[in-house]
Amino acid sequence: MGAQASCGDGKNTAFPIGARIRGGPAVYRTGGGAQTWFLDLTNTTGSACTAIHPVVVFTDKAHALRPAHLRMEFEAPGGSFPVSLERTDRDEIVAVFDGGDAFPGFSVGAGGSLTVKVRLAFSPDAPHGEVVADAALVQRKGDDGDWVGEAGGYRFSVEGPDEEAGEAGALAHTGHREWAYGSAALAALAAGGGLLLGARRLR
Repeated sequence: MGAQASCGDGKNTAFPIGARIRGGPAVYRTGGGAQTWFLDLTNTTGSACTAIHPVVVFTDKAHALRPAHLRMEFEAPGGSFPVSLERTDRDEIVAVFDGGDAFPGFSVGAGGSLTVKVRLAFSPDAPHGEVVADAALVQRKGDDGDWVGEAGGYRFSVEGPDEEAGEAGALAHTGHREWAYGSAALAALAAGGGLLLGARRLR
């Protein structure tokens, strides 16, 4: 999959920002406190990349998740910021790391790396079951944006306070998931304007 890089020299067809999701728990308890995971960003180019806004797509097997079921924030220079949550017409939840006017986006120096700390919790009435989180990285350009990286495959389960954890919640970067779209979902969102819509809302 190619990308039109807007950081670096713009000649390489690979994404200029490498990314991975790591450190997340296997199970989230409904009504429980926020749990932490990390999004690592690596600039593979020889130039700085600025105004980078992650966009995380949550897909649940039952397509029952709604924005009100999630509470999510991220850390950046200047403090902690809530994400903007929206539901797509494919019943996915899109979490945009916009942060309002106080957050201009992440900057990653040439050849450098950056780790974003994320906290996520689910409301007491959140539906139970497996969820997959995939991330795209959008570089804001005015009212628009370019897709400059992706990370996928954080699989976990949402369970009630008294349920025992199952085996399905481990981090999974590969493997067949007929109900989770992974990179295909990100590509469809980008092609359909979903990610760019998220980027346009970063003002």
